[in-house]
Amino acid sequence: MPQVYDMKIILDTLHAEKSRNPRFLVELIAEIRPRKSSNFEEAQDNFRFLIRLLRENPEYVPALRAYLEEVVARKKQIRLYTELGISSNDGFFSEAFNKISHELLPPVMEGKELMVIVDLAFTRSDDYKWFRSIPYEDWCTLFELLKLRPLSLVNIENDILQQVLNSILVVSQRITAIGLEREIIEKLPELEEFESPFLAQNKEVRDFLECFQEEGFDRSADNPDYKHILVMLQQCLTYTNEIRRNKNRFGASLKLTNLMIRLNQNIARIQRLLRLVIQQENKTPFEEEVNLLRELVRAENKKHSLREFFQENISLLAFQVTENAGNTGEHYITTTRKEYWKMLLSASGGGVIVGFLTIFKVLLYYLRVAPFGQAFLYSLNYSTGFILIHLTHSTLATKQPAMTATSIARSLEVEDSEESVQNLASLIVKVIRTQFIAFIGNVLVAFPVAYLLAAAYYAATGEPIAGEEKALHMVHELHPWHSLALFHAAITGVYLFLAGVISGYYDNKSVYNHVPDRLKKHPLLRKILPSRILLRLSNYIRFNLGSLAGNFFFGFFLGFTALAGFLLGLPLDIRHITFSSGNFGIALFTLGDALSTEIILASCLGIAGIGFMNFIVSFGLAMAVAIKSRQVHFSNTRGLIRKLWKLFLTHPHDFFFPPKVPRQAETQMNEPGNTAGAKGQAQLKTSRQREPANSKT
Repeated sequence: MPQVYDMKIILDTLHAEKSRNPRFLVELIAEIRPRKSSNFEEAQDNFRFLIRLLRENPEYVPALRAYLEEVVARKKQIRLYTELGISSNDGFFSEAFNKISHELLPPVMEGKELMVIVDLAFTRSDDYKWFRSIPYEDWCTLFELLKLRPLSLVNIENDILQQVLNSILVVSQRITAIGLEREIIEKLPELEEFESPFLAQNKEVRDFLECFQEEGFDRSADNPDYKHILVMLQQCLTYTNEIRRNKNRFGASLKLTNLMIRLNQNIARIQRLLRLVIQQENKTPFEEEVNLLRELVRAENKKHSLREFFQENISLLAFQVTENAGNTGEHYITTTRKEYWKMLLSASGGGVIVGFLTIFKVLLYYLRVAPFGQAFLYSLNYSTGFILIHLTHSTLATKQPAMTATSIARSLEVEDSEESVQNLASLIVKVIRTQFIAFIGNVLVAFPVAYLLAAAYYAATGEPIAGEEKALHMVHELHPWHSLALFHAAITGVYLFLAGVISGYYDNKSVYNHVPDRLKKHPLLRKILPSRILLRLSNYIRFNLGSLAGNFFFGFFLGFTALAGFLLGLPLDIRHITFSSGNFGIALFTLGDALSTEIILASCLGIAGIGFMNFIVSFGLAMAVAIKSRQVHFSNTRGLIRKLWKLFLTHPHDFFFPPKVPRQAETQMNEPGNTAGAKGQAQLKTSRQREPANSKT
């Protein structure tokens, strides 16, 4: 029930005292606020009770109107309209720090600012939910009772109208300033021309506001000056969308993302304020005023929200990073049997290299250097091996999830139709069987290569490469429940995900900073290298910088984890399926018949579990980031699971081996006209054609 007594006391006080204290407005809003923000009916009942009180007590109406004129209309409002809900130009990290500091120690604002009252009135982070639930009709009834007029109909001397007009000019000037920022001009140099809409809109706005002050000014939506301003603003949006559409050509950065967000926010705000002062037909009275109030209340609730701030600023950069991680040409999804066997051959090459890496790691272990030196040598061993896998166009199975996740996220952007679910399920089946054959190629080759190399070392030296104690420890590390193998495999999965992110990050930096072009024009390189070699180098960096960086950092992640665990006193280590199979091959040669069948089976089960954890963690994280960055909302998850289960029951072998004749869904996915699932496949093929130098590491 509405708080009858308290609400009536507030109105009685305003009627008797004619107070200017904003506390009463804050208390009145508190009486309308429901006990739970999700209880919209309670908020609506409370608001309607206020209307009923005003109707039943006509003396309250002039008192409340006079109070609002003193407390609201006479306050400074420009900052409210030009700053609330609009990002500052402090930069990403500075603004993030400010939000944290303001949450802990709120800033002090001048008492004459209307923002102070808004801040005091809407203190709960979800007030905007109940506030926006109050219908337009109820707002119109309240405003009409108070004998208020829409802002588009008031006299030019009205204080609120004047402050709104001044706010329009301030926002227009900010749009011009952002449009002339170096990061945007570099992407669109034509904006420096005199005809730039960012400059033109400011001139049009100034002329419009000057004419607005004149008697008899046409405030209708048919005013040609108003229409021209809207055209200019739309052209500004077109340029921002041009940068977004060409993100693969331009790249992205936190600063550019922040500029784009601020630009869109300011354009949206000036459009809102212009609609506020323009008379529009077929509009509910006070509709624009209510829309602005709702927007400001939500902005007030979210102004210190780090979560929303990160979502806004990271989304474009995350999209670009995941997109580049997917487009490096490293990770393929096989469709035909020819591609399937090619993946097996490529994975076998990766297994051969890892077999050698496991031998080198054991040799480095027996050097008995200081912990940091050992971690550094391990890291170099890993990084060199991964880069070699990349250079030889081989495959390390667990490096594939970043690409597959991005491809699936692409296919999720389409409508949740039955056909799209079928196509998506077929795409996931391809991902699973491609990952399966890559695992097989890695494991079944790394194990015998490591075993044979251990045998060759023994034949050459007369000593096993790994002593009995070391071999027993290597076997124990593989046990699925007597060791932390699965936990350590999950840590490796996180590193695999981070390696994909780093690859995308450096590919994005290469595009954004024009690294290949700068290499071609580097004065020193032009002196010492022939032009043909320099061109090949720049092209190689263009398509492989991300892969090289990702492999390099991934090796150092693996090499230094155990040292970090030692220093922190935590059980941190890494387990990778391919390296684990190579280690098992070395241990099996040393221990031989000393290993029971039970231990061998447990070790094999542990290796399979390690591979599963490597894949599921890295794939899950990459999928989450790809979906989040694309702002995809896929609602038919149950339908997808049912479709996958049906496919597994009817064609279980498709999850492990491609059929001779492609299934109907797979055929549809490869048709040019298909927009679900096939979108990712088409982009994959385009990536392969465009980037022939890339490996599949």
